[in-house]
Amino acid sequence: MISEFLKAEYLSERFSEQIKTEMSILLIDERMVLSADIESVDENARRKKLLSEFRGYGLNQEMFERFPAVTAWNLCSFSSDDLERIRYIDYSYWNELSAGTHLPMAAAETIRKGITIYGQDNDGFLRAAEYIRSGGTFPKMFFLTSDFENFVIVEGHLRMTAYALAPECFNQIEVIVGKCDGDELSNWMF
Repeated sequence: MISEFLKAEYLSERFSEQIKTEMSILLIDERMVLSADIESVDENARRKKLLSEFRGYGLNQEMFERFPAVTAWNLCSFSSDDLERIRYIDYSYWNELSAGTHLPMAAAETIRKGITIYGQDNDGFLRAAEYIRSGGTFPKMFFLTSDFENFVIVEGHLRMTAYALAPECFNQIEVIVGKCDGDELSNWMF
């Protein structure tokens, strides 16, 4: 989970520079993120430290504040039939973009109407959707669930929004899903 999470952040336009700065401080090279040896105890410890310093993982800080205890991480496959079961976290930008529904499909409608939130243009979403339509792929997203019926995005909000803009491309998409307690999930999500 940690290895894939770091890879997604490293390849992200939004977080790439921040994680590279933290990697430089911790003397972690690109290979340890992009070509991880998950059998290496030393590398795993260093990657965990990186995620802790970069995003607060295991420290009850930043995006991992009140993060639920995950009993298992699973690799799951999603299709367009699942789109209505996927939700954003409770965060002002995503709340506004999805018109309070937390649904990426609602956010896609907002974007199609040309509505911008907090002065942020929608170009990144539109470029990502076009990239998907032209056969491009992204790193795996991360969801949490308590019941394998409804899912909350942990990492990959932009990518999920792009898939909502191109739902015909949301087929056999592999996502890393953490199983957790429903009350803990609600406490983290809201």
